[in-house]
Amino acid sequence: QKHFTWWRTFLSELVIGLAALLLLWFADVRFGDTSFGVNWVAAFALAIFPMSDAFISIATGAEELPRYQDSIERLNHYSTDAVQVAEPVQQPTLTQYDIQINALSFAYEDDQNVLTNISLAIPAQQKLAILGQSGAGKTTLLKLLLGDEIPQAGSISIGGVSPAALLANRARYLAVLDQHPYLFASSVANNLRLGNLQATDEELWTALRKVRLTHLVESLPEGLNTPMTEMGQRFSGGEQQRFALARILLQDTPIVILDEPTVGLDPITERAVLEIIFEVLAEKTVIWVTHHLTGIELVDKIIFIENQTIMLSGTLAELMNSSARFNGLLEMDHGALIQE
Repeated sequence: QKHFTWWRTFLSELVIGLAALLLLWFADVRFGDTSFGVNWVAAFALAIFPMSDAFISIATGAEELPRYQDSIERLNHYSTDAVQVAEPVQQPTLTQYDIQINALSFAYEDDQNVLTNISLAIPAQQKLAILGQSGAGKTTLLKLLLGDEIPQAGSISIGGVSPAALLANRARYLAVLDQHPYLFASSVANNLRLGNLQATDEELWTALRKVRLTHLVESLPEGLNTPMTEMGQRFSGGEQQRFALARILLQDTPIVILDEPTVGLDPITERAVLEIIFEVLAEKTVIWVTHHLTGIELVDKIIFIENQTIMLSGTLAELMNSSARFNGLLEMDHGALIQE
């Protein structure tokens, strides 16, 4: 998406620049004998440049429209009449954060099961890695944990409470760092305060220091008030993830879900980002979905989902000692270094 956006912007500005030059050339040929005419045409050509942002924004809107067309149609069909507001429902408050999954099964729209008879206990503050091939059900398990889906059989609970019952105040207990965290076209401070609207500047700097971004933000033209640009494109992929991690630190939830947060990063940056993540989340429950094994020694327990169920489960040392298949995966992922 960044690659496409860069080329689209470059070509749009190139076309506008060529149009301006062509107009200046035409003015010289057509009105070159009168300075008054040339000045007017030159002024018109120069006025084209500030308009480029408006034209590029139109192109961006046209690109995004198909993604949100269904939502727009649903909004347009809502009645303008007053809607009776239901009485607020008392939300449960968690005092314990252990996660229990018992004989859980799930399928989409009565199709073949995605998960079958999954049982798993995740104590508070445990660091769990969930491995598996694409389509194995890793993301589905996260949706069940977040309460976005309901299992057809079995149960899942956080501190004894169903995740579906926590939806209204889910942000108090669970935070998610995914592959592409969204950074808005606002200031650095505003993006960080999405985790905690009441956070002071001192708390922002504390979070930035923990994720090692203090020097970077201090070097920006306006510090915390520097605009991030849409999707945080002024920053590298590793920096974007660390800004999102700082936001999660300000949110301060007991459970953090990592949904392949280092996809697309080079190996050195990936390793550095993972080390920072697990360092600053040392006192949190961390559930990390990943498709390969870089940084796998940072977790307490590993499970491998395949054929709708948990095929492997244990610590890194246990799996290395008992599973030839897991050692094969390590060798494929790390190469000969694993032998050392």
